[in-house]
Amino acid sequence: MGQETHASGKILKCPKCSKPLEAVLRDGAEVDLCASCRGIWVEHFEEKQVLEIKPEAFSMDELERLRKHYVPLGRLEKVRYVPCPACNVLMNRKIWGSYSGVVVDVCSEHGTWYDVQELEKVKEYVLLGGVEYEKMVKMDQGFSAVHAKLVQETVRLDQRIDSAYRRARLWSLIGL
Repeated sequence: MGQETHASGKILKCPKCSKPLEAVLRDGAEVDLCASCRGIWVEHFEEKQVLEIKPEAFSMDELERLRKHYVPLGRLEKVRYVPCPACNVLMNRKIWGSYSGVVVDVCSEHGTWYDVQELEKVKEYVLLGGVEYEKMVKMDQGFSAVHAKLVQETVRLDQRIDSAYRRARLWSLIGL
C-alpha cells in the first residue's frame, strides 16, 4: 500500500523513531506500520475491528478464571511521551481498558499508537474476556454504590422513626 499520508496530505511518521509509516491491511482494516520499530498506528474508527471486539458474553466463573491467568505486558524501556503521527501533538499515555496492563499512546483526535507486541497483547486481553470483565466490575461497583445508599437511607429512616417514637412516648407520659 506504501507510505501513509494523513488527510492533510503530510506523510505520517513513527512517533518513536521518526521513520515513515507504511499502510498495511490487518484483520481487514488499514493500519500504519513502522517497519523499523514494528509499532502500529490505528485510527479510532478502525480500532474495534482490528481488536476484534465483539459483544460476546462470558460467565462470571469464566471471567474470574481467565483473569487469574492473565499476565500484563512488562515494560523495559524508559517512559516518554510521543507525538501523534497525524497532528504532531504529544499524545496521552493511558492503560488500554482498566486491567490490561498495556500502556498505549492516544491522540484524542486521531488514533492510538501501539508499540511492538502491544496490539497483540490487547487482542489477547479482549479474547480472554477482559472487556467483559471490566463491564462486570463496573456493574458490581454500581450495585455496591446502590447498596451503600440503601443502607444509608435505611439508617436515616430508622433514626427518624426512633426519634418520632421517643417524642410520642414522652408526650404520652406527660399526658399531652
